[in-house]
Amino acid sequence: MVSVCKHFWGYAPIGPETMNLKLSVILMSAFAAACANAAVTDFTVNGTKVTAAQQEQILKNLTASGQQRTPQLENAVKQNLVTEIAVLQEAQKAGLANDPNVKIAVQNATNNIMTEALLNRYVQQHPTSDADLQKMYQKDKAAYGNTEYHLRQIVTKTQGEAQNALNRVLKGENFAKVASAVTIDQPSKARGGDIGWFAPVRVVPQIGQLLPSLKAGQVYSKPVQFRGGWAVFQVVATRPAQLFPTFEQAKPQLQRIAAAQTAQQYVRDITSRAVVK
Repeated sequence: MVSVCKHFWGYAPIGPETMNLKLSVILMSAFAAACANAAVTDFTVNGTKVTAAQQEQILKNLTASGQQRTPQLENAVKQNLVTEIAVLQEAQKAGLANDPNVKIAVQNATNNIMTEALLNRYVQQHPTSDADLQKMYQKDKAAYGNTEYHLRQIVTKTQGEAQNALNRVLKGENFAKVASAVTIDQPSKARGGDIGWFAPVRVVPQIGQLLPSLKAGQVYSKPVQFRGGWAVFQVVATRPAQLFPTFEQAKPQLQRIAAAQTAQQYVRDITSRAVVK
């Protein structure tokens, strides 16, 4: 098939004297599809056989993750396998299979793979019901709250710088103007300190816990310290919560969280039964 494809595209141009345009387009499409879907074949690397089935499995995993299968992808898979096998063969020639450190690393890798396989199997055998996922969703939704806050902030390195910025705002200077001049938070600097809409649980706790006590347009009366420095912030506006996802939107993430919790509990159960002397 490869030679036919090469001949068709490289050495056999089709002109109107041999075929009408419509038929030419049909045949070109058919040959293009045949080239794109040509099956991979077995090959060897210094005598080590790599089967088509092995390559197909890798391609299946790649396409499942969103990559489009193309001749270029097939060739990349083959070349990666060639490199991997050639390097492995060289390591084997060097006798590294008997190196104590390599043996320990191989054993650790084997242990990790077996542990992961055990946990994956357990999670698959103990899926979380939709009813339990709904409970998780409702709990998260309640914690999110019913109100979102449009915020502006001025971030500084020191408390003194934050207090000076706050004093300027309290004396009547426009918050956005002061933020553009003072804040060290580069993403919001060009927007006058505007960081968008948030629920209290989606910002640092030092600020989130203060939001319900503030009204639209209000600037909090003190600089607030957090891990990244100091902040002066303003509630620009408030609105009913809109950004919290629906259950269907949140479900994949909830399933991942539930699976992790199931695995963690399984590990705790196994550990609790271990006999340690």
